[in-house]
Amino acid sequence: MRSILFLLLMCSSFSLRANDNPGSIYVNLQKLHSLKRVLYVAAHPDDENTRALAWFSLGEKAETAYFSLTRGDGGQNLIGDELSEKLGVLRTQELLAARSNDGAKQYFSRAVDFGYSKSSSESFEKWGRNALLEDMVLMIRMFQPDVIVTRFPPDERGGHGHHTASAELAIEAFSKAADETVFPDQVEKYGTWTTTSIYWNTSYWWDKDIREYAVDNPDYLIKEIGDYNSMLGMSYNEIGTIARSEHKCQGFGGIIERGSREEYFQHLDGEKLKESFFEQNRKTWADMSNPALDKLFADLLDNFDFKDASNNITKLLEIYGELEKLPDSYFKDEKLNRCRQIIADCIGLRAELLGNDYYHIAGETVDFKLELLNRAGVPVRVEHFAPHMLKGEVIGIDLAPNKPVIHELKIATSGDLGSPFWLDKPFKDVFDVIHVDGRLRAEGDPSVHGMLRLVIYDTEIDIPVKGMYKWRDPSYGERSRPVIGVPQFTASFEEKIVLLKPGETQEVRVKVRSFQDNLEGKITWGELQGWEIEEEDLSFTIDRKGGETWLSFHVKATEKESKRGKIVLSDGNGNELFQYQEIAYDHIPTQTIFNPAELECILLDAKIRSGKVAYIKGVADAVPAAIATLGFDVETFEVSDLSDLDLSGYRSVVLGIRIYNVHPELRNFEQKLYEYVFNGGNLIMQYNTASRSGNKEFGPKPFELSRDRVTEEDADVYFNYPEHDILNTPNKISEADFEDWVQERGLYFAGKWDEAYTPLLSWSDTGEERVNGGLIVMQYGKGQFVYTGISFFRELPKGVVGAYRLFANLLSYKP
Repeated sequence: MRSILFLLLMCSSFSLRANDNPGSIYVNLQKLHSLKRVLYVAAHPDDENTRALAWFSLGEKAETAYFSLTRGDGGQNLIGDELSEKLGVLRTQELLAARSNDGAKQYFSRAVDFGYSKSSSESFEKWGRNALLEDMVLMIRMFQPDVIVTRFPPDERGGHGHHTASAELAIEAFSKAADETVFPDQVEKYGTWTTTSIYWNTSYWWDKDIREYAVDNPDYLIKEIGDYNSMLGMSYNEIGTIARSEHKCQGFGGIIERGSREEYFQHLDGEKLKESFFEQNRKTWADMSNPALDKLFADLLDNFDFKDASNNITKLLEIYGELEKLPDSYFKDEKLNRCRQIIADCIGLRAELLGNDYYHIAGETVDFKLELLNRAGVPVRVEHFAPHMLKGEVIGIDLAPNKPVIHELKIATSGDLGSPFWLDKPFKDVFDVIHVDGRLRAEGDPSVHGMLRLVIYDTEIDIPVKGMYKWRDPSYGERSRPVIGVPQFTASFEEKIVLLKPGETQEVRVKVRSFQDNLEGKITWGELQGWEIEEEDLSFTIDRKGGETWLSFHVKATEKESKRGKIVLSDGNGNELFQYQEIAYDHIPTQTIFNPAELECILLDAKIRSGKVAYIKGVADAVPAAIATLGFDVETFEVSDLSDLDLSGYRSVVLGIRIYNVHPELRNFEQKLYEYVFNGGNLIMQYNTASRSGNKEFGPKPFELSRDRVTEEDADVYFNYPEHDILNTPNKISEADFEDWVQERGLYFAGKWDEAYTPLLSWSDTGEERVNGGLIVMQYGKGQFVYTGISFFRELPKGVVGAYRLFANLLSYKP
């Protein structure tokens, strides 16, 4: 039970920074008093209307939660090279950063984002409708909202199959959450729940004339959400746009919005509301089995001391004591946690559990320091600290006003590694979450955490703390990151895959990182049919923790029939080894992922015309490494390097994905690039998004981008010009080369083009007309220009052999 409570506290963004001003403390007190509740539903990180969330949470003082079907694993990344599950980790943290601004909570279903989908039926075919319905019903029964708000309509206007699916599920779960025969195991714990209404948060995006027919229409609620909150010193849309700018990897940084803003909400099911989302909620604290709370809240709200917030403590402690009398429930724990936060803020409490480093060997006993500070004149005694699932240690320290206290602890840690819980087990379309309780949570337990018991006057209060590491960065100031559990050492492959031609041998490099002093170790592997490893094992010694060393072995492809194999690394005792990866950006806490130390070996039959390739970087991607794997001599450059870069020595020049989106100044170098083509060069432009590219025309002869895409990774391919060189030399491209693709065929295809272009391929999603703009090529002077929306940036890192063969042909142009 303690673990579930801690998760709730963390989901509620419990903070002991003690930097809230009296105005924001008061707004939090208003939320504590409020019995309003709103559940907002959509499909991805960045789908949510952060302005509306800020208004619901901070304006209406409603407990507000955003339930996202996915973690955004299938999206793109504007700021780094994380894709797939690693992108999902990054986007999860960006959502939590957004929630820290707008005051809402964050939850997820188990669905894996598989990329763009054109229909909800395709989405449910992959996910399984019942699994996601179970999660949605659980969310409603646990959170018990007055109203559910969807971001999207339950039809094709959603513009994305995941969007439509989120609305369809919300509508179905709206009624089924009240049915005791639906998922009865949930009912035993949470009971059923009847939500009053469900509305769609529509906007001008769907209909520019929406205000004309929303005014005085009983199917709509129109709400002004741009009001200024003098307690917070900000307006709700201002807060919302700041929150939205946390979605940095999706390019949603924006100018802060202030002033009047109307939002439109269309009725979908349940009661039609006339004025307010909460007009049917007439509950008082007496209805919650504690009539004393109504008077206590009224007294404190009317007489709140803004000059010295610590003078509010005695009344807050009375409220806390009455809240503890409520029946056990999610609601009770949520309210107690908010009350704890307000009490901590009023006394300026700072409580930190600090480690000597950001990691510890999982399962070992580790030294920590509790750093405590009570900045008010209120008597506070620290009774004891209880690490997660372990017996507590008596501390017995009185915290004198504004006098820092340091107490040393030894904590026996768990054997778990500090990795996202939803990645603990292999997955495909839905995450296989081990722990059913808390499966909707945004993140798991910190590696080191526990409860600190305080006595304020005569009231006991448990405060959650988690292990952190702090250090001084001379160019930044104080930095911190969570303390994580680690193995003795990790073994991370330099490359994600290795591709070899039959009979070819390649060196494979492994970076060993030690997390302890004086490490002597050995790395072994099992037999691999069709592949031969020259070495029997690898031994190493690393003197100091944090030290790293590179080891290498040689793998040879011996059999043409063995197209794929997997090297799995173990230590000298046969124990599984892990790879180590960090996701580190200034706007999120540093995240770590421990993946099994496995390397996929793939037989690659791809010929090339060798030569030098210049890769002009757009958004970070793994395409340059794939070009090198093919055997080309690849060099990477920034757009700014084009000013003095001599292109004449390169067989091909490749423009990185979304290069015009992130470097619009590339327009200044187009004449130079097109002259390179005219004189015999080969210029390949990869996809850019149609909506953010500025000038709509591209190329030596004009073509325009569209939003056309093919989302079915197994869509049939048609060769419009089968005799074209790109489909024949140096590799003969056939339908077999389009087998085993991942996620999609491509996106942002060319929509219109000059007659000088030749569209080589066409394909379509089920039930749609074929689109031809995925790969267009033209001769320009002595050279060749290519635009491709094919998702090489996804296919190549996943080792899709046919994508390698086709890309080899694109790069092997011969004037």
